[in-house]
Amino acid sequence: MMPPLAAQSSSAGLLLVLTALLTDCLNLASANKVHDVYRISPSAVHSRRGWHNRRNLPFLSSSAGSSFVGWEELVLNTRGGSTVEEETTASEVGEGTSDDIVPSDETVDETEESQPRNLTFTATSPDDGSAEDPDGIPSRWFDMKKGDREEANEAFETHLAWREEFNVDTMLERPHPKFDVCKQMAPHYFAGRDPHNNIIFVQRPAHVDFELMRMNNATIEDLLLHYVYVIQYCWNIMEPAPDAIMTNVLDMRGSSFRQMSNSEYIEFGKRFVSMMSANYPGRSYKTLIINAPTWINVLYKIFKPMLRESTRQKIIILKAGEEQDTALKFYLGDALPDDLLSAGDSKKDKKDMGTRYYVPVEEEEQCTPGPNSEVEFGMREFCKQQLALYNETMIEVNTI
Repeated sequence: MMPPLAAQSSSAGLLLVLTALLTDCLNLASANKVHDVYRISPSAVHSRRGWHNRRNLPFLSSSAGSSFVGWEELVLNTRGGSTVEEETTASEVGEGTSDDIVPSDETVDETEESQPRNLTFTATSPDDGSAEDPDGIPSRWFDMKKGDREEANEAFETHLAWREEFNVDTMLERPHPKFDVCKQMAPHYFAGRDPHNNIIFVQRPAHVDFELMRMNNATIEDLLLHYVYVIQYCWNIMEPAPDAIMTNVLDMRGSSFRQMSNSEYIEFGKRFVSMMSANYPGRSYKTLIINAPTWINVLYKIFKPMLRESTRQKIIILKAGEEQDTALKFYLGDALPDDLLSAGDSKKDKKDMGTRYYVPVEEEEQCTPGPNSEVEFGMREFCKQQLALYNETMIEVNTI
């Protein structure tokens, strides 16, 4: 039986959606193209929309002595893309061992020959309905547009153009040296899985730190592309099933209505909402807006008529207290981080701008539910592995 809830309403990103309504919509800034995503060989069964059959997954190296939370096995069992030329290179090293493939100080071409070859993920997968559709449109896009083929096709074409502009297909292949910096700029983490085995994603929008961003020579574009990196990792490595969904937790502790008038916060909020809603539809199971201030409920009453009934049923707004804690235990189960509880770490309520939200652990044995969950540890180790393949290292986070 469901526990009593303090209040129910709104949408997964209500706060950020409201910020998006304050000014005109902004488009994502363009990024430098580092790779040519669509290197199509005539004999490759590949289209702009992706692979419609599973490829033979090539050899994936791992450094001896490294400790990972099973990410190598996950990658080896997920779909990926490569050109025929790349597969030939991969087959040549397929008989070797992990010791045969190590980072080197030699040419870029030689480094590229030793990197994993199955980390290109296209917009479609064999089980997402696109193979059966005459226009190659995944089912989630039809669901988003309520079965309207013309609108679904237009939305998917826009999505493909976005992927090409920002090289999203190869996002996980490329090094991400600002991973730690972005994690501190906007606190967010995968806490684990809920009782229904859905991924749990926690965000603390009140702690988006633009002062820390400037101290580390980072930009809003860096942060937005970092979110793409995280979501690509989520839906291609952690949970590649095309119908996979997640439980979102939006922790509003420390938030204020005044914060919504901050120009940088508004810009980030608008662009974040636009990017996520347009490119990752149909991925929400439940959204818990916790530690909600009174003004959120007031705003919800204004915007509630604009929301679909199906959206309303997914969203729950809670105020700090015993009922909220009971709801969190019900929805998150054993993956509930202690600092989300009403009696949790009070220091998390008042983070000073320009300081760290948390310090990542270096050993798997140190992992606990929260920012240093096993899932987060595995993703960070994955990122470090890619950096090593390019002879790069993680950028240190500068703080006050």
